[in-house]
Amino acid sequence: MKLAEALRERKQLQIKMGTLRQKLIDNAIYQEGSKPVEDPAELIKALEATRGELAALIKRINATNSSVKVGDFLLGDLVVDRDTRIMEVTALNNLIDQASQVSNRYSRSEILVLPSINVKETQKKVDQLAKDIRELDNLIQATNWNTDLI
Repeated sequence: MKLAEALRERKQLQIKMGTLRQKLIDNAIYQEGSKPVEDPAELIKALEATRGELAALIKRINATNSSVKVGDFLLGDLVVDRDTRIMEVTALNNLIDQASQVSNRYSRSEILVLPSINVKETQKKVDQLAKDIRELDNLIQATNWNTDLI
């Protein structure tokens, strides 16, 4: 199995865990004289089995990411770098959105609200980070499709 396929399977197992969680909640109580739509004991068994499968897969993905070199870097380090850059872009975009809000003054006596950053320069930084993220993600995706899962 290729690493990219394992990542897709991980996503499906995570979705299944969420679905089972919701089914457990939905069947936690029932009205007297009726029965739960699904047996909570069976749902718990399915949850435990799915958790075990997911945990084993994540361990293999992590082991693969920790051993595959991409140039001078480990694949796992590239993933961390990409993900933290995405967090930075999100925070900077939120800052830009807030700083770009227009505050209308109807008279000179009203308080003037000004941005605390240079929006144009910050946007340039975000654009460069976004480009770096795309390039890094392309490298990661190509590696994922060319790497066998450990």
